[in-house]
Amino acid sequence: MIETLIVVFGVFTGLQVNKWHEARTAEQRRDQIVQALATDLADSIYVMEEKQAFEINWGLAAWEAAFERGEHSPPYYYRIEGADTAPDTWDVLQQMEIAGLFDPVTIFDLSYYYPELEGVGQKYVRYVIFVENEILPYESSDPLHFYTEDGSALKPRYAAKMDRLRKFRGEVMRLTGWANCLQGRLEADVRPEKSCVREDLTIRGNPLLALPISDEASE
Repeated sequence: MIETLIVVFGVFTGLQVNKWHEARTAEQRRDQIVQALATDLADSIYVMEEKQAFEINWGLAAWEAAFERGEHSPPYYYRIEGADTAPDTWDVLQQMEIAGLFDPVTIFDLSYYYPELEGVGQKYVRYVIFVENEILPYESSDPLHFYTEDGSALKPRYAAKMDRLRKFRGEVMRLTGWANCLQGRLEADVRPEKSCVREDLTIRGNPLLALPISDEASE
């Protein structure tokens, strides 16, 4: 009888140790993924806010000021150094089977944010193709190529692309707010009640958008 109890106790203890080990392994895996996500989001925030939005804002403002002085500069354009699109982080995350590691709200946010980031990146790719085909070949030859016959305004297709860049800047700032929300929640390790999509991620009052840039062009 005692021998049987010892065997049962040993089996039970072994099962508990295995469960504890599995739980510990899953916790460590989750911590590693959270750290990787937080780092990726922090890098994205830096690139989008400190690089893209800032550079676009000041580039547009400089072009606007030059135009008001009567100069006929080529239309301002923005080009990213290196690859035109960011790495496909979401595809990697899906391969890591993260669904069981986070609450449903966080999973929803991640599955919404990363495809949205990719979609905005595809818009940029279409924009930069226009820059390479329609602006760069004429940039150093005749600046008036980009303007109407009387020189009073950019030709419609160039004005539309300047406006597309303004909209891209706004999308970048929206994604920056979204990334900040996600990063904060991951680092705080909280179970949110509502998605970052529903948070107030407006950018009103952001000093990057305070400069007087005309929105007269439209697509």
